[in-house]
Amino acid sequence: QSFNLSDYDVFMSFTYFYIKNNKPFTFNLTNTSNFSSNSHSKTKIDKEKWKFILGRKGPIEYAHKLANEQIKSKKPVTFKVINEILGYCHILITEDILNSLINAPSLTIKNLDTDETKKILSNNISWPSSKIQIPGVYIFKHKITGEKYVGSSSQLALRLSGYLNYTHKPIGKFIPLLFKDRLSNFTLEIIPLVNNYNFRSEIVLEQYYLLDPSFTLNTVKVVNNPSGSNAKPLFMYNRDKTILYFSSTQQTDFIKKLNISHFTFSKHLKNGSYYLGKYLFTREAEVHAKVKDISIIKLALQLEKDRKLFNKNKPLNSLSRSVLMCLENNSEKEDSSLLFFSIGKCVEHLRSKGRSATHKTLVKYIGTGKSYQGYIFKYV
Repeated sequence: QSFNLSDYDVFMSFTYFYIKNNKPFTFNLTNTSNFSSNSHSKTKIDKEKWKFILGRKGPIEYAHKLANEQIKSKKPVTFKVINEILGYCHILITEDILNSLINAPSLTIKNLDTDETKKILSNNISWPSSKIQIPGVYIFKHKITGEKYVGSSSQLALRLSGYLNYTHKPIGKFIPLLFKDRLSNFTLEIIPLVNNYNFRSEIVLEQYYLLDPSFTLNTVKVVNNPSGSNAKPLFMYNRDKTILYFSSTQQTDFIKKLNISHFTFSKHLKNGSYYLGKYLFTREAEVHAKVKDISIIKLALQLEKDRKLFNKNKPLNSLSRSVLMCLENNSEKEDSSLLFFSIGKCVEHLRSKGRSATHKTLVKYIGTGKSYQGYIFKYV
């Protein structure tokens, strides 16, 4: 029987096997489609694969070359150096931005093998399961040898949880050493980054540290940006940021799901002004904000009511009013309801389901409590 595995799957599986059993072996990654479970042949690892893994070949080969040259030169790392290396992921910074990141407040935990560590982390960067995930950089330092490892994540709490619970795969230099010497032999420095830059600043700061020769436990010297995306999460709070209503990495979610125009959303996000006089859009996460337990449809309905009050002096065409459509026998259940931000959108939906609906007929049924096409309709 043959197994159709990717190069990555084969590489990760055998790496784990090697570290766990501490027995040398060799294998070939060049022809995984013919890899058989009963094969006993031993061949060398394809060196070309390692060139891609270590950045010696491929689209970011030049970035790795620049990084290695910078490390060998022992010259100070400047914003221009960072911009050249991170050119592949379209990040551009200034000297002021780099300085602000370098001088960002940090937290150092010296006793990682205690219950107190998790409490400290939850108070500063939230829980791994939290809806609000703080981005940032983390630095592990060996207490005896002084060896250091730097990493970053847009979900800092989730990433660190893997280290503290020994759930990350033991690959590279650092994680196998962590498994061997345990948490008690390391300190952890955490640098949460809650600034309002329009790029992932944790990538920039990690790259800065990767160019420091003292970080000997990092095998790759160019920061990993697998998604190619620099988008930061967007948040919707109340005015004083004590309540979080909604968050997403996609601006389109605010536009389509909450019926907020692109122009209006962009204006308030840029100016820091309040939407409908009540809501704040920002890229800055507030760790201590209370997460509002509210569904998308209920939030959309809440915004519709707020718009009525905010725009009470503006004329409103009946055809542009929002309509809530509920199944006839489940009119009180949220999961059987759909919200449309105009009568036209509601008619389009009914027609897409093969029902013969018109604006004129639908208007007659809205708010009457009578069933039309198996649904009850009302204005919101």
